[in-house]
Amino acid sequence: MITEIRKRISCLFAMSLTVSVAAAADIAVSDGGVNDIVGNTTWTSDNVYLLEGRVFVEAGETLTIEPGVVIKGKPGSNENASALVVARGGKIFAEGTAADPIIFTAEADDMGDPFDLGPTDRGRWGGLIVLGAATLNSPAAAGSPIMDNIEGIPTSEPRGQFGGSDDNDNSGVIRYVSIRHGGVSIGSNNEINGLTLGGVGRGTTVEFVEVYANLDDGVEFFGGTVGVKHAVVSYCGDDSFDYDQGWRGKGQFWLTIGDNAMDNGGEHDGDVDDFTKLPLSNPLIYNVTYIGPGSGAGTGGDALRMRENAAGKYYNSIFTGFGDQAVRVDSNAGARVTAGDLDIQQSLFFDFGAGSTAADIASTDAQVFFTDMAKGNAISDPMLMGIGRIFDAADTFDPRLQGGSPALMAGLDEPGDGFFNDVSFKGAFDGTVNWASAWTIMGATDLISEAGAAEPNYALAQGQTITLIDGGANDIQGNAVWRKGNTYLLEGRVFVEAGETLTIEPGVVIKGKPGSNENASALVVARGGKIFAEGTAADPIIFTAEADDMGDPFDLGPTDRGRWGGLIVLGAATLNSPAAAGSPIMDNIEGIPTSEPRGQFGGSNDDDNSGVIRYVSIRHGGVSIGSNNEINGLTLGGVGRGTTVEFIEVYANLDDGVEFFGGTVGVKYAVVTFCGDDSFDYDQGWRGKGQFWFTIGDNAMDNGGEHDGDVDDFTKTPFSNPTIYNVTYVGPGSGAGTGGDALRMRENAGGKYYNSIFTGFGDQAVRVDSNAAARVAAGDLDIAGNIFFDFGAGSTATDIASADALVFFTDMSKANQIVDPMLGGLDINVVFGLDPRPAMASPAFAPSRVAPAGDDFFVQANFVGAFGVANWAAGWTILNESEFLTSAGMATPVPLELGFTPALGKLTLGFATGAGITYQLQSSPNAAGPWTDVGVSVSGDGAVHIFDAIIGIEPSLFFRIVEQ
Repeated sequence: MITEIRKRISCLFAMSLTVSVAAAADIAVSDGGVNDIVGNTTWTSDNVYLLEGRVFVEAGETLTIEPGVVIKGKPGSNENASALVVARGGKIFAEGTAADPIIFTAEADDMGDPFDLGPTDRGRWGGLIVLGAATLNSPAAAGSPIMDNIEGIPTSEPRGQFGGSDDNDNSGVIRYVSIRHGGVSIGSNNEINGLTLGGVGRGTTVEFVEVYANLDDGVEFFGGTVGVKHAVVSYCGDDSFDYDQGWRGKGQFWLTIGDNAMDNGGEHDGDVDDFTKLPLSNPLIYNVTYIGPGSGAGTGGDALRMRENAAGKYYNSIFTGFGDQAVRVDSNAGARVTAGDLDIQQSLFFDFGAGSTAADIASTDAQVFFTDMAKGNAISDPMLMGIGRIFDAADTFDPRLQGGSPALMAGLDEPGDGFFNDVSFKGAFDGTVNWASAWTIMGATDLISEAGAAEPNYALAQGQTITLIDGGANDIQGNAVWRKGNTYLLEGRVFVEAGETLTIEPGVVIKGKPGSNENASALVVARGGKIFAEGTAADPIIFTAEADDMGDPFDLGPTDRGRWGGLIVLGAATLNSPAAAGSPIMDNIEGIPTSEPRGQFGGSNDDDNSGVIRYVSIRHGGVSIGSNNEINGLTLGGVGRGTTVEFIEVYANLDDGVEFFGGTVGVKYAVVTFCGDDSFDYDQGWRGKGQFWFTIGDNAMDNGGEHDGDVDDFTKTPFSNPTIYNVTYVGPGSGAGTGGDALRMRENAGGKYYNSIFTGFGDQAVRVDSNAAARVAAGDLDIAGNIFFDFGAGSTATDIASADALVFFTDMSKANQIVDPMLGGLDINVVFGLDPRPAMASPAFAPSRVAPAGDDFFVQANFVGAFGVANWAAGWTILNESEFLTSAGMATPVPLELGFTPALGKLTLGFATGAGITYQLQSSPNAAGPWTDVGVSVSGDGAVHIFDAIIGIEPSLFFRIVEQ
């Protein structure tokens, strides 16, 4: 009953399809005819193209086929068989999608009824033949760059020649293409395969291809180096995957299933001539699932048949349900096993007609694959979800893995060469994603379950540069993982879209191509997407320019700005503009054209979570896409407080370092250096928190912090009002000849800066514009407990503060000081001349505005500024690696979390120590000393230590830790 209901639904759907197809034009295409392919030709989705005989994409020509196009072949016979042939030197760009695959089928196929032709309707036309200029091994002399005539085309046809000497040859792209009901014979042992790849080079892309009900082989490789991923071959009349004449490509995620007409899952030859020519067939294939017609089907056929000096490697695969053996190695291929060129490892074998032991299911020369335990092969049930082969039994075939399947155990690691995905299962499917359902005729005809239908999003294996283009092959889809050891190259804006998650492993390098204007490269986490970029101090995650030589920290310097875009994270927290005050509204983020809907940000969820960004360094970005529309190093647009951002660096950005556009996200341990505008910028109602921020700049720097409340009419709420503790803002020097303030408060900006150090700017310390003065009077804009020193405007309060900022210096309760913070070193022209930690005698060790207790975000630091004794910015930043910042004091931050219990006379302290460093606790009745050992020391091992120091109760007591 379920099957019948499903078929009726399909038929109802078919009626609507019939109307659509009838409306399309049927265009007959013949060789030399009026609609023959000439030059650069495009076949569009509003037409059906009917092949009359062989139709050629000749050398120098390009055929582009739009998603959803249907190409039909007239029956023909012998030399009149219909086929599309991409000749040597021609190119095809058949780029379908999962929703709109490109379909090659027989003229008789009713596209409105997926059930009118079934799995036994074979040989109704020819097939798709692609010919390239990569190397073969026959029939000419060994080692020579030679050509041959492809199977399925008469030898008298010169456009049927293939082969050459260019293993990187590119014949185009074949993606999401279904080839059905072909395989007509043109003579004895001269048939047309579903997909023929003759001498095709590795520059060609072939992925997500289906061959269904072909009379001959499904996919056959004749020499060449092309790779194929995500291939489905079903119900063919001969072998599913066949290779010969020296194919040396790669394969991953191949599925086959057959009925009694099937021969072998894979039939593989090395050299069809005298078995001695080079190059040998020697592909590398991972993650196949080969399913035969069943061990009791009464037909022969092996899972793998290795012949004629064939080499090749099958790893992490599943073979089951064949009528004869699992692996048959003919004697003329046995030497390849001994040489190690023919290898099978970490694979599962089950249900063969020949028997159930290794002696039964493997030929003599194949026994070693089962007797050598190091191979890791097993005769074991792979526990597939279902292997129904009956056409009328809907959804009984499901090649995914059941829970508890031995195939869910990882096998061999895939090589990191840019082709293979890094997966932890055997066979073509895991237990969740059924990538073969949505776009194939297998799915449309209920032959394969629709459960789990999705596009796979497995990470590529390590060790390569992976180019990412929005909508391209490596675009982020679903839950993506970027692996350590790879370099990911952003070409234009790449989006983590709503509902998607990107996880970036520690140590990953992401590079941005230069681009310009609207083509600028950037990684954008869209509203509703999530990023988990969790580096470590030992292995930070690095975003940088394509030109950056990661082996040389000095090849790009602090003035090399604007080489790419940056990192943009967008959330659903509240903003204050441009819509009415108080409304949960959205806006378009700076750095992305307003025509791009994925650039919108904002909403009503202040607890929104966009993920985690930790130990991330962003370098050499900030390209402009237009006037006053630049990309910041790190842009946080409407990001909620559920997001974690800590230990981040922005280095040599052309625009701002970190900019907040509304939202409530907090940021801790941030380093912004040598940027071309402001280091920290906020506006549109940011109300988050910040602690331990450090900046230093050169003459290109503008302000340390430039802060706005509302960019529209200065009245909207919520106005910007963050709370920030423990920053150290260092300008280019008071005598550097450039302007810029330590803090510039504009446009109704609120905000609170406490416990911080500001020094070395060319103009003022605090400039409050008149349109932000009301925030000072209201107490929403507050600056207290800070140290100011060395400003170009002068050395008194009236010099360094604007009129509306004078209260921060004249009101003694604010406890701001104009005094030397005694930082360790601020000379960026001397190797390791930068040390922002205060000397032990510094007034920075006498804080008056320690962060509040009981707040989960803030640390109660016993020092003013971003650093105490520990130099938390060393070790993981380019600032340290390129010899600006000293490594002295390098350690995990030591926040000295104070907990004083007078009744017990105990001071409880907790801090994380750095490995190999010993810390001594000292006390003093005043900030200037003298200091006395408390009698407690801790040796650094990276752990967190909590201890109690017994002390006498005194009215005032200062503590410090000393690195030994």
